Amino acid sequence: LDTAMNCLKCKGFMMVERQYTLLNRRLYARCLNCGFWLDLADLLRFFHKVIDSGVRGSKIRETFTL
Repeated sequence: LDTAMNCLKCKGFMMVERQYTLLNRRLYARCLNCGFWLDLADLLRFFHKVIDSGVRGSKIRETFTL
């Protein structure tokens, strides 16, 4: 079972990082090879909206840009 997260750009290894600021806590995945990163909380919110739209039976109108 391969449990590593691969980069969407270069297929390199991605590492999950937590960043704490005074106002919020963020969870990122960052590629160790090319530096590409994405906010995992934004990704989770996107999939929650898509699943919620499907449950309601409405058209899925959500987009996620990298």
